[in-house]
Amino acid sequence: MAAEFPTLHDRESLLASPEFLARFGKGDGTPLEDGEQRSATKALNRLIADGGVAEVLWPRGHSSKVQLPEQGLIAVSVNLGTLREERLAWEVSREGPEPSQERIVQEVIARSRTWIADNLENGQLPILLTNASIIHGSNAFDILITASYRNPYALLRYTREVVQIINHVAGTHTMLVAQSYGFPDFSLT
Repeated sequence: MAAEFPTLHDRESLLASPEFLARFGKGDGTPLEDGEQRSATKALNRLIADGGVAEVLWPRGHSSKVQLPEQGLIAVSVNLGTLREERLAWEVSREGPEPSQERIVQEVIARSRTWIADNLENGQLPILLTNASIIHGSNAFDILITASYRNPYALLRYTREVVQIINHVAGTHTMLVAQSYGFPDFSLT
């Protein structure tokens, strides 16, 4: 799988991939015979069952049923000073959720669900959050959100109406991905 990066495979495409056939097939890239295919499938199933390889469900943005072909990033700057002040006040009573960057991410996710449901475009998702990460070691931003979308206006509106209004968010920077060579780029599969 690592040799095939950035191509991401499902079970069938992995067993038919040139790298797999070169390493485990006949060496010349010819397809596996039926018995070899069954053995390779069983071995892959065991790896998945043992937890050595994981399968995930991931919407293919370019699919006609999904139609979220674009990717974007939202870099979020957190006002660490006000967050720290709220945390110090919280430590006195310890009532309510603990003020933290994790709580900000959880609030982004919760508000996103409502916003997405309220902004469906003819029954289709306007955006889909694909990841939210807390970043250490950056002076520019503290949280990085990745999303798939079809219309850049929806991503910008989402950022303005959901992310920027959350307490302790000092600012955002929205970026549109021009070309992606890694996960979740399924165009190469």
